[in-house]
Amino acid sequence: MISVRNLKKNFGSNKVLRGIDFTLKDGEKVIVLGPSGSGKSTFLRCINRIEEPTTGEIYLDDTLITDKNIEKIRQDIGMVFQHFNLINNLTVMKNLTLAPVILKLMSEEEAEKKAKGLLRHIGLLDKVDAFPASLSGGQKQRVAIIRAMMMEPKVLLFDEPTSALDPESIGDVLALIHELADEGMTIMIVTHEMNFAKEVGTRIVFIDEGKIIEEGTPIEFFEHPKTPRVKEFLKKVL
Repeated sequence: MISVRNLKKNFGSNKVLRGIDFTLKDGEKVIVLGPSGSGKSTFLRCINRIEEPTTGEIYLDDTLITDKNIEKIRQDIGMVFQHFNLINNLTVMKNLTLAPVILKLMSEEEAEKKAKGLLRHIGLLDKVDAFPASLSGGQKQRVAIIRAMMMEPKVLLFDEPTSALDPESIGDVLALIHELADEGMTIMIVTHEMNFAKEVGTRIVFIDEGKIIEEGTPIEFFEHPKTPRVKEFLKKVL
């Protein structure tokens, strides 16, 4: 579904991504792990083209997307951010319906019907006319997730979706992501939630200093790590 070839990203003289080759298959749930500053979030942001790669190629279904219309790419590759990125002066309903209506993916009536169904599903239908400032962190993140789902993407990217949440909210957000995974959504997620990685991931990818150092199934990665760097990392986080 997604193929990345020799992806590099520099910020001035700072080489954040140093040549990443990666393939994401339809239906996979890839967990991206690594220390802070290793390039995990930049990797996801390049796939969604929030950051433009310095060099390299990214393909979606055999189509080179690094020179394609950004709006079309973001219909197919949804992104959920660490800090929600909801529009504060719009209601929950408007946050959910704005993009699909502007891009003419559906009428306003169709978008509102779909939004209400998704809000009902996550238990937040009573927040349809609320503004983001009145929501808890966990509620904001669940709204952000279903906002991405409104576009009916082929792939969902999650950039540390629970790191800004209080402990009580984390479970609700992870449960929603778990549900999407169980329904067959293709997912990439940067996270520090190791138990979640073990339960949901079909493949673990470890990035350090801008390169993929090791990857494998959760059992291979957590129980039989191959490289000294991953062994050192796991000793600190488990």
